Amino acid sequence: MKQLSVAVAAALLAASCAGADKYGIPNADPVGGFGENVGAVSCDSGGHDAAYHIHSQLTVILPNGITAQVSPNIGVSEKCMYWLHTHEPDGQLHVEAPSETVATLADFLELWRRSANPSIPDAVFAGLAEIRVVGELVASADSVVLEDGLGIEITVKSFPSE
Repeated sequence: MKQLSVAVAAALLAASCAGADKYGIPNADPVGGFGENVGAVSCDSGGHDAAYHIHSQLTVILPNGITAQVSPNIGVSEKCMYWLHTHEPDGQLHVEAPSETVATLADFLELWRRSANPSIPDAVFAGLAEIRVVGELVASADSVVLEDGLGIEITVKSFPSE
């Protein structure tokens, strides 16, 4: 058991030295622009008492076949909260707007880029991932309108080269 722990620790150290996390996702800082509108999605008080409140479910599968966690608190800061955001690392996407609105998977991925490590959204935008909605392959994240109960799966084939 001790040898296994040492091997796992060595693998994690090697991944971090290589610029990747424990799942093999390249490390990168969020891009700028947090707080600016993304499509129809603004960053303000947002909240659970919003007139329009839906949830979609996102699963991300990495090139090595591992299911990655969707980062918690995407679209959330002390400054403001986007109408489209996450709370927990469970893949549940929340749309909490003052009125019915249209938000897309592309909007969410852009918020992810601004809130956390952008490597997964960057792979999608670079065409290095497949997107399936309720099992059906779709052409782009722009074409996926978030709806209540919608199941979305992103399979990352590779990450963009730096």
